[in-house]
Amino acid sequence: MKAKAILFDLDGTLVNSLPAVERCWLKFSQRHKLNHSYVLDTIHGRKAIDNIRYFFPNKSEEFIKKEFLWLERLESDDLMGINEISGASDFLRQLSLLNIPWGIVTSGTRPVAMSRFNLLKVPIPQVFITGEMVMNTKPAPDGYLQGVKSFGLQTEQCIVFEDSVAGIESAFNANCQVIGVNIPNLINHEVELYIRTFNELCLVKNSDNELVVLKK
Repeated sequence: MKAKAILFDLDGTLVNSLPAVERCWLKFSQRHKLNHSYVLDTIHGRKAIDNIRYFFPNKSEEFIKKEFLWLERLESDDLMGINEISGASDFLRQLSLLNIPWGIVTSGTRPVAMSRFNLLKVPIPQVFITGEMVMNTKPAPDGYLQGVKSFGLQTEQCIVFEDSVAGIESAFNANCQVIGVNIPNLINHEVELYIRTFNELCLVKNSDNELVVLKK
């Protein structure tokens, strides 16, 4: 696969935040006496505020915002057990050494995303798109289209790393190339490559100044 730039989802793609995410949403479901399994089956790949609106379609916007801020504080503070997907931080450092632009496109809010991203101990990229910066969340292509525009490139010149069905559909809807991370059933979504860790990949820069991503 060849590209001029790379975009990454964050949760589940660069960091394994699933235990913390599910812990926080379980507390939310307990707070509102919602079915735990139903909540956990629904939330992934979408903005938290959109999930809350989905669970409470008849509640006021004031109620939605209050519950969203409660959840955002909870998620920002709960970092227990969150660690990087193996090889992720080294992969990002390699991109920077090769002068390949890269960025983040996440459905999470800025406070939550930054608290988790900082665990990688790499510089914050200029392109860091969070849920509140886009009108339509994944699987709509808005976030990835905004990321590609920031690079000044065409969508087909970018590779997206994603771990969720909604995220992969978002990248495909933006006409980006896609590498699936860490969930076998994503193979069915016709991703170009599938990896479990970033240690499976090697990077080469060709004479056309393109990044070539190869599986070892």
